[in-house]
Amino acid sequence: MTPCPVCENKSHLSSMDMTPELVAEMAAQEPVSDYAGDKLVAKRLEVCKACPKLIGGMTCQDCGCFVQFRVRHKTAACINGKW
Repeated sequence: MTPCPVCENKSHLSSMDMTPELVAEMAAQEPVSDYAGDKLVAKRLEVCKACPKLIGGMTCQDCGCFVQFRVRHKTAACINGKW
């Protein structure tokens, strides 16, 4: 599986005791040069939350990314074409 280009530098997080709230807090603090905007981020998160491939409210089963980080990037896309 090809790692998420947005999250590949966050592989160390998988060994931590992560919760969806902690991941969301960390994502909100990360500087993003291509921020998608609050409305688009919220819309993408709603799509991800409704997806059966979301594991533990934070990880995509198909690409392995933390969705709270991925949705924030304008240039990112859902691996399944949902957004």
